[in-house]
Amino acid sequence: MAKDDREYIEKALGEIAIVEEYSQGFSEYVLQNDRIRVDAIVLHLIQVAEHVDRLSDVFKSLHPDIEWTSIRGFRNRLVHSYGEVDLHFVLAAITKDIPALKDVFLKCINQSND
Repeated sequence: MAKDDREYIEKALGEIAIVEEYSQGFSEYVLQNDRIRVDAIVLHLIQVAEHVDRLSDVFKSLHPDIEWTSIRGFRNRLVHSYGEVDLHFVLAAITKDIPALKDVFLKCINQSND
């Protein structure tokens, strides 16, 4: 794994840890009633996507199971929605996409340490 890729993966994992912390107990109720928490999660999801976007094309080609263009599209939706984020996409990212991305990143880090 290239040095730059490792750096971006580690940064993304740091943001993912924050998303996980802030989204403990996340539910439909939180979606509707805890705007500050949702905004904080959205900010860190954007940061994850920013780090992912900086990964090399070589790295991305080695992991075709991750929908790299979808991550960029999700980031663009979050950034350019101007407060009109479909929070169900956020919930899906937290419950499905972030854990899958974290698994891939952790495997990469562990393999490069061997």
